[in-house]
Amino acid sequence: MSKRVRIGVIGTGTLGMHHCHTLALLTPQAELAAVADNRDEAARAAAALGSETSIATDYRALLEDRSIQAVIITTPNDTHAQLVREAAEADKDIYCEKPLALDMADADSALEAVAGNSVKLQIGFQRRFDPAYREARSALLAGDLGSIELIVGTTRDPAPPPPAYLERSGGFFVDTAIHDYDAVRFLTGLEVTDVFATAATLILEDPRERPMRDTSVTSLRLENGALATITNSRRSNYGYDVRIEVAGSKGKLALGEERRTAVRTYTEAGASHDFVGSYWELFQTAYVAELRHFVQCVAEDKGPEVTGEDGRKALQIALLAERSSQEGRSLSMDQLR
Repeated sequence: MSKRVRIGVIGTGTLGMHHCHTLALLTPQAELAAVADNRDEAARAAAALGSETSIATDYRALLEDRSIQAVIITTPNDTHAQLVREAAEADKDIYCEKPLALDMADADSALEAVAGNSVKLQIGFQRRFDPAYREARSALLAGDLGSIELIVGTTRDPAPPPPAYLERSGGFFVDTAIHDYDAVRFLTGLEVTDVFATAATLILEDPRERPMRDTSVTSLRLENGALATITNSRRSNYGYDVRIEVAGSKGKLALGEERRTAVRTYTEAGASHDFVGSYWELFQTAYVAELRHFVQCVAEDKGPEVTGEDGRKALQIALLAERSSQEGRSLSMDQLR
């Protein structure tokens, strides 16, 4: 049996813990070698998942460990670009949760460090590894639905995250809608040419002069002339709601699983069923698959499917959507490079 890939995880919050569990218990090719978090208790809980996992409260100690081949970055959004740069300079292959950065200058700086040090970078767009999304992409690229004409998608979170998270998130478009923008690119194989967005603060209590947005509608024009409409909200109240439809000249396909269990109840009050409660519950298979893919890429020295350039393009769309919502006009992709 070949040696396992020694991996360090920087950031052991909710998603970081899930990734530690995947590496330690669900990925035979990987070894959870180290975890780093400035919260000692969180780091210890994550390390307990591995057999001989070291603990650091300063991530730089992890980067200095030459036995560690790759790192997983699951820290707050505003730290991603810096950590990608530092990991690349430490000669580590990198898996980084979205977004790659909060602005294009930082994104480009991070990608320059990755290229300059010849390391791998995979961005955490887990929907690309969901079996339904992959099947849909194959059908669309094979032309089963003819020419793509219209896309309608939504992501609605059950409830807003804590204020401390929001402050470092980069805003609603960069933090939430970015997943839907990437899904449009992934499913269709088409690039976005124009962006128009509008947003409102309907859920969060935010007294600041520039409020945090929590509800949005984005219209995208694709390179073949097709149109996409994406709606996003920080609140659903009923569960984690992610759906997308793609219509073509020969029909349409629809993705999105509402039910936790395949049971529908019928009573005098009507028909009802349960609802998926969280991102992890809906996309657990995808999260595991994307990490396994990353580990395999490191082990076999091959490039990941989801690249830094994918992260850059999704960020570009998100930043244009933010700007469009402020300026009240449509913007072309070449207005932000």
